[in-house]
Parts: sequence; C-alpha cells; structure tokens
Amino acid sequence: MAALAHIAMLLVLGIVAASALFNVYAYRGAARHRRRHPPACAADGEDRTPWPGRAWAFAVECAATALLGLATPLALRRRRVRPLDPDDPRPPVVLLHGYAQNAANFLWLARRLERDGWRHLHPVAHAPVGGDIERSAQRLGEAIDRIRRASGASRVDIVAHSMGGLVARAYIRTRGGASAVGRLITLGTPHQGTEAFPRLRLDPMVVQMRPGSPLLARLAADDPVPQLADCISIYSADDAVVVPPSRAYYPGAFNVEVRGLGHLSLLFSRRVYTLVRENLAAERAPAAATAEGGAPWSR
Repeated sequence: MAALAHIAMLLVLGIVAASALFNVYAYRGAARHRRRHPPACAADGEDRTPWPGRAWAFAVECAATALLGLATPLALRRRRVRPLDPDDPRPPVVLLHGYAQNAANFLWLARRLERDGWRHLHPVAHAPVGGDIERSAQRLGEAIDRIRRASGASRVDIVAHSMGGLVARAYIRTRGGASAVGRLITLGTPHQGTEAFPRLRLDPMVVQMRPGSPLLARLAADDPVPQLADCISIYSADDAVVVPPSRAYYPGAFNVEVRGLGHLSLLFSRRVYTLVRENLAAERAPAAATAEGGAPWSR
C-alpha cells in the first residue's frame, strides 16, 4: 500500500509540474506575440487586465489544468440517455470538449447545470489529437442522432469548449437545417484561428486551427450557422491559448468578452457559468437578431 501511495503521489506531482510548465510556455508565447504585434489602438493595450490580475489568472489556470489532468479517468463514465419528461421544455445539452481534452472537462459545469434543473446532459467524445475536425463533426452528428432517438427530442443545444466549437460549426454547416441544433454556446473557441504554439505543426488538427487554414476558410465562407442556430461566443481577453484572444470573436454570433480568466479556467468560472445558464434558458432568438454580431459585450 505504501508503494502504491508513493506512486500515486509521484503521478499527482508530475501532473501538477507538467501543468505549470505547459502554462509557462503558453503564457510566454502569448506575451511574445503581443510584443511583436502591438494593438493598432493604444487604448486596447491600456484596457488589459492589470498585472496582479494576470498573475492570479495564471495561477488559477495552472490549477485548472492540473485538476483536469487528474480528472481524466472520470471521462470513462457514460451517461444513459433517458426519454424527455413531457413537462420539461429544456432540450438535451451536448457537451463538446476541446483539443487534447476529454469529456471529464465538463464535470463541474454539468454539476451546476444539474443543480439548476438541466437533467439531460450528454458529453460527447471525439478525437482529441491527431484527427480531423470535419471527421469529428461527422461523429458528433451520429451522437446527436442517437441522443435524439433515445430521448425523443426534436432538437439539442450544444456547449462547446475550444476546438469543440469548430467541430460543432462544421457539423451544423454540413447538416444545415437538419442539424437540429437550437443553440450553440462556445467557450474560448478559436473561431478565427490561433497562433499559439507556432512550432507545433505535426498534428493536423493544430494546422486546421491556424489562421487562414483551408478548414477555417470553408467554415467562414458565407457562414450559415448563425442563421441556423442561436450562436453565442464567450471568450477571455486573457486567454493564452487563443492567440490573440480577439480571434475567438465569432462574426454573426452574440459575442461576450470576459477578463481575468485563462483558457481552461472558463470551464470553472462562476461568471462564465452564469452566462451559459442564462443563454441556455433564453427564448429562441429571431434569425435576424442572431445574425447582427457587432462588437463584443464585455463582462
């Protein structure tokens, strides 16, 4: 038993150390990009979170990264799809993880949603690395079809983190009106690509998320998704993985910018959860209102 406890402690310490090193690399890269590409408007730089807030955001992001790493075995848990209650108007919510992550990422957000009355929450796994975003979109479509058949739901809502938002967009674009997605909420999704980790070129999914990639060009060309579903993009001005953070802005969607949060911290933030809950509970917006886009609302 002592040997097992020692191994477990070493594993925990290794995950914590790796999480800290990953974030040091990410935040240094984001800072280097800001120095090389200063904002065109000086006021944009002045609006950044003060350095004590950025230091706190870094510490919280390290903790969030370590916690999600330790929670990875919980991704094996599977939820049974149950028929909808006729008295419950809420559609099933599909939870879609991001790059190099897994379904366990949504344990905390899902617990809050369950506490507030959402009973049909379904994490959907897809290729976390080394895959293809459009193939993941096909797999998402198959999962949504299964969920709708088993639950009797006419539509679903999607909450997607990071790359998961691009998977959802690719799915909705391919299926069109038959996608049966009423609302898409993305958290820290690089809708216009990311320049983080410029030396990481071996993984095709990373290449697909580079600004100007063929995939992003296809998704952006006459993008029908904001007319097919209510689209909300929530992102942080202090994200070190979406570089620069403004690339998380989704033209045509309702955009909400928050501050003082890292990329994975979005999954734990009470502020972000409140925004997710409010948008899931909101009435379906008219297509014209959804398509307006405009400047992001800060919170």
